[in-house]
Amino acid sequence: MKLRCTPNSIRLRVRKSDLELLQKDGAVFAAIQFGAGIQFGYALKLGQVAQPQAEFSNHQITITLPLDTAQTWINSEQVTIECHQTFEDGQALHLLIEKDFPCRHTDEVDLKDTFFELAPNNDPAC
Repeated sequence: MKLRCTPNSIRLRVRKSDLELLQKDGAVFAAIQFGAGIQFGYALKLGQVAQPQAEFSNHQITITLPLDTAQTWINSEQVTIECHQTFEDGQALHLLIEKDFPCRHTDEVDLKDTFFELAPNNDPAC
């Protein structure tokens, strides 16, 4: 699973193996280690929510997906789940969860865990 953050935006790109774990265990987790037991984590999980929502607690971002939305996404060619989470103070957080496409410069072996079959043929981006 890959994480990209920009101001007021979180993007997760998940591989096939991530979706298998999400479907099996109800969650997938990754972390960045900073040594001395310090880490920054990020997780994608299934839950009883009305729309995708993010929270930050204990050095971890967790994005929770509604069960029905996630099952449709996992079991189809749908690439993206996207929403804007609005807070009481009027600010909004853009959430984008996508099936991961391969980068053009990636070895063929690494392509098997990506959604290469859904990637547009003329897409120049990784």
